[in-house]
Amino acid sequence: MFKGQYKLSFFLIITMLVLLFGRQANAQSSIDHNWYFNINAGVSSFFGDVQNKDFSFSDLSDQTDFGFGGRLGKYISPVFAIHLQGTYSNLKGQKQSHDLKFTSSMTETHLGVTVNFSNLFGGAKSRAVSVYGFTGFGGISFTSDARRISTGFPVDESENDITTSINTSETALIIPVGLGVDFKLAPQWYINLETGLRLTNTDKLDGIVSGSHKDTYYYSSLGLSFDFGKKNVTKAEESSSIVEEVPRPVDDSSVDLIYHLPDQLLSNDDFIMKYEIHKGDLDGKAELTQILPIGFEILDTVIGNTRMEFQNYTLNLYWDQLPEDSVFTVSYKVHIKEVYGTLPLSSVLYLEKTGKQYRFKTDIFIIKHSPKPAEIVKVETPPKEKPEVVEEEVVFRVQIRAAYKSEIPLQLLANKYHLRDNIKEDYVGNWYRYSVGSFATYEEAKGYRNQIRSINGIRDAFVVAYRNGERVNKYCEMKKLGRGTQIEENTVFDEAGRFYRVQVLALKYNKISPVALQGALNINEEITEEASRQWRKYTVGKFTSLEDAKILKQKMVNKGITDAFVVIYNNGRRITW
Repeated sequence: MFKGQYKLSFFLIITMLVLLFGRQANAQSSIDHNWYFNINAGVSSFFGDVQNKDFSFSDLSDQTDFGFGGRLGKYISPVFAIHLQGTYSNLKGQKQSHDLKFTSSMTETHLGVTVNFSNLFGGAKSRAVSVYGFTGFGGISFTSDARRISTGFPVDESENDITTSINTSETALIIPVGLGVDFKLAPQWYINLETGLRLTNTDKLDGIVSGSHKDTYYYSSLGLSFDFGKKNVTKAEESSSIVEEVPRPVDDSSVDLIYHLPDQLLSNDDFIMKYEIHKGDLDGKAELTQILPIGFEILDTVIGNTRMEFQNYTLNLYWDQLPEDSVFTVSYKVHIKEVYGTLPLSSVLYLEKTGKQYRFKTDIFIIKHSPKPAEIVKVETPPKEKPEVVEEEVVFRVQIRAAYKSEIPLQLLANKYHLRDNIKEDYVGNWYRYSVGSFATYEEAKGYRNQIRSINGIRDAFVVAYRNGERVNKYCEMKKLGRGTQIEENTVFDEAGRFYRVQVLALKYNKISPVALQGALNINEEITEEASRQWRKYTVGKFTSLEDAKILKQKMVNKGITDAFVVIYNNGRRITW
């Protein structure tokens, strides 16, 4: 009956030993701790002479008993561990056909080795569930009592050539072989289910010595383990950590680009573009790429100690060796053509020392040129009479103050709000009203209003309109005038259905060639230009799937276009989400 069990156990023991000595040299430890302690409790099942031949679940209570134990182990690799285990359990069984039953109390101690099959075949890594096997050798100390079922009296050893061992302390050798599963609860805590066969060299566990077969038993348990101690470090890991410590990271925390622009910029004017480059202790080659607003023309042919290229509003500066100073200045003269409004300026600084690109963005506000920008003009009008206002047919201005029956000196307003534009005064119905700027469209006036709100601090500034020199006081009429001054209608693509694109840039009152923008933004994808009132918007891609558009958007963000976003079109028209 038991020959097959011995053959299987012998095969498992030999296999584990081969794996232990064959793979241990190449194993790299990934165990966070090199010791563990386990407590467990379970049931013992006997296999021997005093055992019913046909086992059923109804016999379970007569064939099994409880036990408990503890185990101290040490990890020697992600695959192998050794342990010392002590277990106390009771055994019992009966054989009704022979009117026999027995009980036994037993203490087991064994030294074993554990093989983590999950790490052996799946690679060493942290797992939520691991399967392992174990074997070893040890000994047991036990006391058994064999009796008759019918009478409860001890068995007479003279009957039927049966030798009995009653209440006598005995010892025997064991070889444990089994399997288990670990379940991770927390970084250092595990629960485990385990079952193992104990092969013995004795036939006295059941108190009956009959035949040549040795007794065996199973111990199946539920345990709780705690890992402790420091992490094992192999020679391979030590040499790896030494190699990794050699290259030191380059400190680029001080890298920055700070713009120094004039407080006020006018179209059709010249100014000095100046900025500081902060590089810290970094040296070596460098390259600066600047995408200037449309309408900016560089007048200088040489900029500092650099090689210079300027084409399609893109300026490239090259340094074979950065200046020694941690902070140095770059400046050049720029002419602004007939452009105005809020325009973007972006710079990309590449440092060979770090192998990184550093991106910087800002906005430049250009004011539409006035004939005498520094001159304050006051229109003299008699009290309670309308002043003579010379305006175009439709003009939009920005009102900054109003006073009831109390005139405010224009120079006082100019000094208070740091205004260089002309301030005009209107007197209507006992009210003195003061406004600045002169724009052909409502959107232009709105942009200037936003500027003087944020820069000049005039929080309550608002747009006003004049038709043929007379102020339009009704908001609905002013909106109607504003709609009539739009530059162009929105672009509608010749396509049917719903599509998604990724917007990478928008310019107000200006535009750039899509081919030039590809080079400036380092984009390989085709760029599509569309008109949206005063805006020019530039998009890449065309997808029927939102997820595909999101993937392209992330690609643009990775290139440094951090404000890229997905837009949606229905039958060629851009719609809101």
